Amino acid sequence: MSFNLCLLPREEKYQIQLDYEASFWAYQIKRNKKTREQVYNTIHNRPIADQMFLKQQFEQYLVMMLN
Repeated sequence: MSFNLCLLPREEKYQIQLDYEASFWAYQIKRNKKTREQVYNTIHNRPIADQMFLKQQFEQYLVMMLN
């Protein structure tokens, strides 16, 4: 099964992008390229509407990658 991401509505594409960013930050922490403090500073600089989702996804990916 394949999916064409271009056919998704704008909001869903944006959520996928946020999810990707959260996973990348967890990867950077795993590789010791960033600290949690740096990541949370980045999250707090984002729009308030996105912050909770980013925190939730970041913590989820961090748990997966560090186990």
